[in-house]
Amino acid sequence: MEDTIGFRLKQWRAALGLTQAQLAERIGVHIGVLKKYEQGLNVPGGEALTAIARTGVDMRWLLTGEGEMLPKPAPDKAFEDVPYARRLEKIGLLLGGMTEQEASAFLDEMFARAQSAADAHELRRALNDLRAQVERLTKSA
Repeated sequence: MEDTIGFRLKQWRAALGLTQAQLAERIGVHIGVLKKYEQGLNVPGGEALTAIARTGVDMRWLLTGEGEMLPKPAPDKAFEDVPYARRLEKIGLLLGGMTEQEASAFLDEMFARAQSAADAHELRRALNDLRAQVERLTKSA
């Protein structure tokens, strides 16, 4: 089962964070057709594969299982140059192996932690601004 186009398509959908309905709509097929692809009952044809390719998946990986899920970036936009790129790529691969519920819970927790960190950063910045204002007022008084 893990060596099928359907299994890899399901992994890719999870990596995108989409439901079956959302991916079906994005690639222009009925949800029942997508379910059959993922179950390995049917194989996507040319038009469906073209639509799937537009979602950004590496088609060599999707069709054969060889290579990486994501295509190699263009030389002028190297993924490695993006901060934390390798970690983000690994998170995407991990999500692909989770159930939809597990992936959703993981992402919810990750986003909550990121929001908390951003809120704390904003509070520190505001506190530093207030300290600077108090210092200016104290000097001018």
